[in-house]
Amino acid sequence: LPRVRARLPAMQLHLVGADAPPEILALAGTPGLVVHGAVDELEPLLDACLASLAPLRFGAGVKGKISQALARGLPVLATTCAAEGMHLRDGEDVLLADTADAFADAVLRLHEDAALWARLREGGYANTQRWFSPEAARATLLPWLASLQDK
Repeated sequence: LPRVRARLPAMQLHLVGADAPPEILALAGTPGLVVHGAVDELEPLLDACLASLAPLRFGAGVKGKISQALARGLPVLATTCAAEGMHLRDGEDVLLADTADAFADAVLRLHEDAALWARLREGGYANTQRWFSPEAARATLLPWLASLQDK
């Protein structure tokens, strides 16, 4: 955040999520940082942001917050770990970064490159529709359910 704010002093980082540990809650009041905690309606916040950041260090499978942002048409910056299992392509559907400096560079790049922002918005949304939409689930589940009926 300090590296980003050195170039973009008005930039804000919104931390969202229930049950934040004390060391995160202690950051409230840091210039440019807004600690929300749990949010009942995330969509208005997603609609007001440049991107969603997912700096996960561990995890498996589909990440709900990444899918939610992509389905809303919000570009995502994520660690390689965060993007695993989601069919995401760096520079097309998502920006991948695995260090603090790389994350800061990606935020600055996304802020300054409208074509990149639009490409990630379109690619991320298309990825979500292709792999994680109700239609994609239906196309996978209906044949499987039909096969169970035949047994």
